[in-house]
Amino acid sequence: MNNPRHARPTGDPTMGSATPPPPAAPEAWQQPAAHPRRGPPPRRPRAAEPSGRGYFACHWHGEMSLVRAYWVNNLLVALPLAMALTALMSWISVKGESLQLSAITLLVTLPLLLALDVWCIVGAWRSASNYLHENGSRLWGYGARITLGLGALQLLTSVLFGVLPSLGEYWQMARGIDPIGHARFSFSNDGRSLRLDGTIGMGDAGRMRALLDSEAARGLRRIELVSPGGRLHEAELIAATLKPRGHEVRVVGDCASACTVVFLAGQPRQLTPGARLGFHRASTGTYNPVFEALANQQLAATYRGLGLPQPLIDKTLATPASGIWFAPREHLLSHGLIAPMPQTLAIPLPAGSAGLADFDDALRMHPVWDALEHRTAGTIAAVAQRMWAARAAGAADEDVQAASLAPLAQQMPALIASADAASRRRYVQLVSEQLKALQAPARSGTAAGVNAAARPPCRDLLDGRLDARRQLPLGLQIRESQWLLDTASSAPPRWLPKPPSAIEIEVLSRSVGPSALGMLARLWADTPDTSRAGTACEPVIAILDRLPAQPPARRELAERLLFQPR
Repeated sequence: MNNPRHARPTGDPTMGSATPPPPAAPEAWQQPAAHPRRGPPPRRPRAAEPSGRGYFACHWHGEMSLVRAYWVNNLLVALPLAMALTALMSWISVKGESLQLSAITLLVTLPLLLALDVWCIVGAWRSASNYLHENGSRLWGYGARITLGLGALQLLTSVLFGVLPSLGEYWQMARGIDPIGHARFSFSNDGRSLRLDGTIGMGDAGRMRALLDSEAARGLRRIELVSPGGRLHEAELIAATLKPRGHEVRVVGDCASACTVVFLAGQPRQLTPGARLGFHRASTGTYNPVFEALANQQLAATYRGLGLPQPLIDKTLATPASGIWFAPREHLLSHGLIAPMPQTLAIPLPAGSAGLADFDDALRMHPVWDALEHRTAGTIAAVAQRMWAARAAGAADEDVQAASLAPLAQQMPALIASADAASRRRYVQLVSEQLKALQAPARSGTAAGVNAAARPPCRDLLDGRLDARRQLPLGLQIRESQWLLDTASSAPPRWLPKPPSAIEIEVLSRSVGPSALGMLARLWADTPDTSRAGTACEPVIAILDRLPAQPPARRELAERLLFQPR
């Protein structure tokens, strides 16, 4: 029985029974290597073959190596030129020195600089493309492309937002015309003031220097400023001209930006009522933060040299160039940058040989008299005439100051009548305190005359004797000046109150007393009434003290009728 599992191989009997030998092991050189061989190295970028073109054409077509096209032609040539162009534009915007020459230089060199910048960027971009095509390093090739793209974007931004919008202005400056305008200079009729009004532009410093050296400026005492600012360099030149001359500088409106540099060069410095000083950062007109920072460092150094305190400099640098920060008068006073305003009606009296114009000028600097002048034209002229006449007659300084009260007395009835209920209530309370302060009998030798011992000063005040106001405490004089300023500065009423009706008089008599009608009507009469000599003030003070207890409507009626003539 055949078993297939144990079948023996059959062979040729003639070959014998020996099995064939195993195959021989391969030689060592035939063994597989332990580490496979590396492939052929990548091809390195080959140098561009000479094309016969010149240096500029070779770069433009990207035939130069990336090293030369990018590092030499682009970074060492294009970048410095772009920075120089930006610096020139910033310098023109901030300093403004030699504007015409600077503008001509910019207009001539601008096309050349832009063409060179485009040549550098395009050639380096093409060289980077060839470098990548020749299997160059992707890191260097694409890194160069990214930086070139950013450079092209920066160039495009500078052209669109920096050059093109200002091209017309540079063209005007190249022709000697400042596009922002020029300041207007004018002397006052008496030659004592030179007014700078408007934007400070190219050449204004030279114009002002010529005016100050002219014959018309022989009697010049002050510079008046109303300006939104302008060229910083021109303002610095004006300040350098004014500082050694020692002229007084006065702001009569808004003085902002570069105008503040001119203001700080004066001594003494004054702000008329309503005038303001405005500060903000300098702007180069570019989008380069480095040049913006340099411009503001220069601005801070200029302010520091003119004595502006560091807290105000810090606030200025924190204010954007597109905004404005008007320094509060309290800050300017606390740092000694402006002279303090008078708190009472008294003014700084001019020298003994001063003329009428000096009194007029001093009154216009006083906030109360200035407000009264705006309310009733001609007030300052009338007051100045009286004070000058008193000085010419040899009156003492106290009498010269008191001469201003008579013209004021003519306006007081209308001011009191036109005041609103709250303002009139303040004044009634003030009058009550004035009467209480003057209750003591007058000393001999005062304006009360022979009846001084029997007639208290409060009675003189009620009867319209203006000299009695000299005896008021300083605090009450200050409060009255503040009331005058607030009332004169408020809008006039649409209509004045009508004369009291019979019903109103009856209500006043029953609620306050029959003597209340017209009780304060002679407060500013300036026509002394001697028929009531020796009359006490207590009944009047008692009536005024009862007013707060009245209902609001009845109290308002009583406070109005107190000043109505009988």
